[in-house]
Amino acid sequence: MRRAAIPLMLGALTVGDASAQGSVTLYGIVDQSLRFTTHANTANDHKVELTNGAVTNSRFGLRGEEALGGGLKATFRLENGFDPDTGNANQNGRLFGRYAYVGLSGSLGTIRLGRQATEGFNLFGEYDPLTIGNYTANAWPYFMTIGRLDNMVSYDGSFGGLSVGASYALGEQPGSLGRNAYWGARAAYAIGNFSVGAVYQETRDQSDQAQRMWGAAARYAAGPAKLFVGYLGGKDATGFIDGALNDASGTVSYGSYTANPRKDSTFYAGATYQATAALALTGAFYYDDIRNVNGIGGNRGKRYAGVLLAEYALSRRTQLYGTVDHNVVSGGAATELPGRGNQTGASVGIRHIF
Repeated sequence: MRRAAIPLMLGALTVGDASAQGSVTLYGIVDQSLRFTTHANTANDHKVELTNGAVTNSRFGLRGEEALGGGLKATFRLENGFDPDTGNANQNGRLFGRYAYVGLSGSLGTIRLGRQATEGFNLFGEYDPLTIGNYTANAWPYFMTIGRLDNMVSYDGSFGGLSVGASYALGEQPGSLGRNAYWGARAAYAIGNFSVGAVYQETRDQSDQAQRMWGAAARYAAGPAKLFVGYLGGKDATGFIDGALNDASGTVSYGSYTANPRKDSTFYAGATYQATAALALTGAFYYDDIRNVNGIGGNRGKRYAGVLLAEYALSRRTQLYGTVDHNVVSGGAATELPGRGNQTGASVGIRHIF
């Protein structure tokens, strides 16, 4: 126990020293929910579990900055994702699996180096009514964005109502700049209560096959309400999307992704409403028309999902919430859910922000 306390003490001293020259902030969210799910396996049994939050995955992190003069600042961010019910780290056990980067920021924008979010994830995090949900049942459309990647160089800047971003993740493969690499770009423009944005990105695997994603979205604020609409398109010759969404307990037959890449056309609409100072209500609906499911030519499928969320603030830092979601798959997309091809989930949870 004494040996374990030493590095913690040293860490506190290091943060204190950094604060003397700039600023370092410890922050995080602990979000835990009790969830009930129907048709949770091939026998159509229901499941009750204690799991991470419905919308905000639990995390803690350090971020800081140092003024270098002339409006230039050095910045960094280190962020860990974890499961409160077990204490285990997410992102395959990484210490800082959500973010780990250092950068420079000035009047012309910010450059960052390290593990970061893709441009698709950045854009739709601002234009989805659930800010990209945490359960697969309300986040499956965004698997196309990949989420986060290692070895990334990024730039973002804001100029009046225009915000832009671009990033490139090095594949680090000898003899090739393209294999295992990523690039993406986004732009958004806000005028008054209306905002619109668009994105395109491309990720390549070890075999130099591409997973492409593009999309556009808009948001409009009207008093206590915000309205959202969006579209995500995708073409995946790597097999990543099917591999990530297919139910692990089922038997799946695969074709050739090179000859028959999966193609997605996803549309969504939703709204948030601040009913009272403490109560916020959100509703969202997602629809995907899929071609060449599992790399099989002509294998078409569809997926629908509806989500309702109510959040009640006990304080500025602590909220209680309840949510219900319903998913339906058909055709080739039936491999994405076990049992009867539909699933309903209901959850209650508590979130604390620090």
